[in-house]
Amino acid sequence: MIRLQLTEAQMRVSDLVDDPDLKITLRVPGSPGRLARPIVWCAPTEHMDPTPFLSVNALVLTNGMGLNVKDYRIWDAYVERLMAVPVSGLVFGLGAAHSELPAGLVEACEVHGLPLLELPPEVPFVLVMRHVEHVIATERYEELRSGWELADECTRLAAEGRSLATVLERVAAFVDARVTVVDDVGFELIGAGDAAGGTARTTLRIPSGESQRFRLMIEGIKSTVVLQPILGPVAAVIAMQLSYTLGSRSPLHSREAARFMEALYDGGVRPGQLKKLAAETGFDPDDSWGSVLIGASKDIPRLKLRAIAWRARVGLESNFGIVRFMEEKGLTTLLVQQKRATPLLFDMVKDFFKDAPELSVLVTESSTLNELPLALSLARRHVGKPGVRTAPLADLAGIVQGLPSAGLVSMSERLLAPLAADGGSALRETLACYLRHSGSSREICEELFIHRNTLSYRLRKIEDLLGLDLSDGEVRATCLLALSIVAANA
Repeated sequence: MIRLQLTEAQMRVSDLVDDPDLKITLRVPGSPGRLARPIVWCAPTEHMDPTPFLSVNALVLTNGMGLNVKDYRIWDAYVERLMAVPVSGLVFGLGAAHSELPAGLVEACEVHGLPLLELPPEVPFVLVMRHVEHVIATERYEELRSGWELADECTRLAAEGRSLATVLERVAAFVDARVTVVDDVGFELIGAGDAAGGTARTTLRIPSGESQRFRLMIEGIKSTVVLQPILGPVAAVIAMQLSYTLGSRSPLHSREAARFMEALYDGGVRPGQLKKLAAETGFDPDDSWGSVLIGASKDIPRLKLRAIAWRARVGLESNFGIVRFMEEKGLTTLLVQQKRATPLLFDMVKDFFKDAPELSVLVTESSTLNELPLALSLARRHVGKPGVRTAPLADLAGIVQGLPSAGLVSMSERLLAPLAADGGSALRETLACYLRHSGSSREICEELFIHRNTLSYRLRKIEDLLGLDLSDGEVRATCLLALSIVAANA
């Protein structure tokens, strides 16, 4: 595989001295490494202060017509200003204004470390400028040629149906660095290669629409290397493939993941078949589960929804051993297992959607595969309201849907589990009594032999622990059914 040997601009100050046609004499080599500085353009000038017209690594050419002085301080200030830019070097042409190099200039260049080159009278500045421009133009042509060759190769890969990851691997191998696609908040969506050359980063904008902006980030190349001519053409190819991937009406999920999740949503598939489908998808049927549902309104472009869902998937893959997803119209479902990080699933997911408050994101967790279909259906019913939220552990529709079901027992136990956090049964007994007597304080207090204030305290604590409002009729019905189911299976 061909690799591009990325180097800084090849035109150096030392190259001018080595060229016999220019007859340039090096009078002051400057500080260490100065002769190896690149030259990006020639700046002929006779101003006493040319710095407003200069840029970094310009080669200054002057006859010194405006500097016919002997005061060292003037020369010192002149060189100091050039070093502040900083320029790559100073070419001083001998002739009518100066028959020899001014001693003050030589001394100032030695003090400040600026390379000083002497040009004989018979060599015009235009010859030096033409030489420098020719070398730089040749370099730029080679950069452009290699960039278009890379773009042609990546276009062929895309036309053959290769993935975006394959294209990025080719680009990374070509520049011998790490290449990643990041979204408008800097989150890495996909990458390839290693940043073996260091930590320096360069970013190039990938052509994209207003709804979602992407950038190409290159890590491990010296920041002075100009990458735009090389990677500019291939950025357009990546943009095309990104647009096709994110904007396509074809689903991005695997067939195995789709079969498994469709079976989960169907609700009528037997537990044995669910276990088989889970294993075929790469999951451990006996492990716990995490679920994330991402919903969008009709106003959100497909590309944006897919890009943000992609971001969430990549982020989850860095924290979970197994991540699978399924796309539907306006909804993406992600299932995760084998947690590697300490943060809660909800906290992880919340960070992925900070810049997309218009999306409706539901997060839920299930302890068993039997519970998972009910948890997913429950979360799906609550998709719609914008924001990132934790799905309820149970609701009336979920309990009715799950009758009878081993997953329903597990779901009900998890709903009531916080009431036994302190090891006692007083709160569960109080809730059962409250529901049995329809909230009648007198009857509840008589049965439990407690004061009204104690009852009020317990009810507030129950609401806080469960995160529910007992004044809601559906909530009371849900809790009553959950208590009955747990009692029946005790």
